[in-house]
Order: sequence, then C-alpha cells, then structure tokens
Amino acid sequence: MSKTKDVEQLDIKRMIEVVLDRIVSIVVITIIFGLISYGLSEYLLVKKYESTVTMVIYNRRDLEITDTEYKTNASDITASRDLVPTCIEIIKRDAILQTVAENISETKGKKYTAGKIRNMLSVEEVLNTYIIKISVLDTDRVMSRDIANEIGTTVELKMREYIPLSTVKVVDFAKVSSVPASPNVRNNTILGALLGFVLSISVILLKELFDIRVKSADDLVNRFNYPVLGAIPEIYVSYDDSSNNEESES
Repeated sequence: MSKTKDVEQLDIKRMIEVVLDRIVSIVVITIIFGLISYGLSEYLLVKKYESTVTMVIYNRRDLEITDTEYKTNASDITASRDLVPTCIEIIKRDAILQTVAENISETKGKKYTAGKIRNMLSVEEVLNTYIIKISVLDTDRVMSRDIANEIGTTVELKMREYIPLSTVKVVDFAKVSSVPASPNVRNNTILGALLGFVLSISVILLKELFDIRVKSADDLVNRFNYPVLGAIPEIYVSYDDSSNNEESES
C-alpha cells in the first residue's frame, strides 16, 4: 500500500516537474489564445447594444380613485407582484409587439415585425419588487433605445385593456448605450487565455503520459522495480580536422 502511494506521489511530482520545465511554452500559448480571443471579439464579431426601460406595475382596486387619492396597502403590494408574470407574458405577445413594429416603421422609416422585435427583446422582473426591466439588443444603438422606449409607451397605453385592474408606468426611459453589451471583450479574452492555459497543460501531460521511452536509470527502477547494476556512460569523440587532413595528404 505504501509503495503504491510512493508511486502516486512520484508521478505527481514528475508531472509538476514536466509542467514547470515547459512553463515558458505554457505562458506563450496562454497569451496567444488570449490575443486571438481579443482580436475576434474586438474586430470580427458583430457588436450589439442594449437599451433598457424600467416599468412599475401595480394593482388598482377602484379605477375611479385618482392617483393622488389612492393609498397602497399590503394586499395591493401582493396583488401587484402577482401581476408581474402575467404582464411579462403579455409584453412578449404580438398584441403589443405588432403595435410597436408599426409605430417604429411609421416614425423611423425602418421595417420591423413583431417576430424580429421579439428576438431582440428580453423582459425580466426585478427581484422582490413589482418592477420589470424591458431590454432591447440591436446592432444599431439608437434603434435599440427607440424600440425599448416605444415598447414602454405602448405597454402604458394598452396593458389596461388586458388587465383592467392594473396600472403600468415607465419609471426610467431607455438611453443610448455607448458600450456594446455583446460581445464582452474582457470576458472573452479571459476565457480564451484560460482555454489556452488548460489546453497547453493537457497536451504536455498527455504527451508525457504516452511517452514510453526510457530516459534514465530512475525510469527503469520506477517502471520495472529492478535495481540497476550498471550503465553505459556516454562517450564523446572529438575529431581534429587538421590532423585528419595531414594524414590523408601523407
């Protein structure tokens, strides 16, 4: 049992030595993979910009009561939170998105469909609130903002048609983003470098594991558990070219 542990410890030690011997190659490969990932993310992949509009949804017990007169209690807060999943699903439907597409086509002169906008859209709930975030991802940063804001305006106007006892209002309108949301150059560079690091170490260790050549007397002892009785020394022969030339001339 102890012999097996000794062999395992020896193998681990050998693997560490192999990795350390080739640390320069590992670092170089890691840097190369990181640079490749950076170049692809920065110059080749299509950049997309995200704009977000936030909206609050709350339940109304009596539509005749004005906002200044209306007082919210605990049951209204619970009811408002219960409305959030339903509102999110309605926002993703053609009933809302088709109106948004038509309005964008009229005001901006660009042709959009409900399906195209849906593919650009993400709607999520802010945890433990009755606030939702509507985000639009597009290659055109200005259109990303305009579509997000158009969705917010349309939802404000139309949501009560589907949920009468509800009020939906925009909290923050979307703004033009100056930084692309996709691709994430920093994360991609780190992942690329990490991939290069792992691959380089894996290749080096696999090559070492499948290398069956005997390189030293210690290899014989470790593999076959036999003592080494003797070894043939390396003999270096030096040739003197000048003496050889004199002998050949004579």
